[in-house]
Amino acid sequence: MTRHIRIGSCLLTAALTIGLAGAAHAGSEDWQSPEAIVHALYQTISADPGARRDWDRYRALFLDGARLSVAMNSKVGSGILGMDSEELIAQTETAYAATGFHEIPLVTRVERHGLLASVMSSFEVRLRLADKKPLMRGLNHFQLLNDGERWWIVSNVGTIETPTSPLPADLLPEKTGGAK
Repeated sequence: MTRHIRIGSCLLTAALTIGLAGAAHAGSEDWQSPEAIVHALYQTISADPGARRDWDRYRALFLDGARLSVAMNSKVGSGILGMDSEELIAQTETAYAATGFHEIPLVTRVERHGLLASVMSSFEVRLRLADKKPLMRGLNHFQLLNDGERWWIVSNVGTIETPTSPLPADLLPEKTGGAK
């Protein structure tokens, strides 16, 4: 049994080392805390029309194999859309390169237990920062792990606000005194 644990530990260490090697381009400030890595994610996916995003920085936020999922119920479609970080890059470039896209955090709440963090973050989407009203609002729930050196996004599950499912009061900036 001890041999299996050692082999498993070696495999996990190797996997994390490979993941860390791909993270060399991002600044260490991006992953020093759960709040920092979530903020870095919002920064990297947001850009004005025609602007280039720093996709290498974005990739460095995610543990290899990380998943992103969103539940939708709108006129456009309903269901659960799941993807990895590369699929999100392709979708963002296809859908928003010409129009712009800004996902702006409203309120972020973090619960930590040792090397695990759960982050609930309300957000709004604007195509341009100067837009008078947001295009939509929603919730992101990030699951993060720390390897002893930095935080990694392991998964992100999100949903878009609807009239029958508004944002929770404790995740509204006007109820909490502003964005956190």
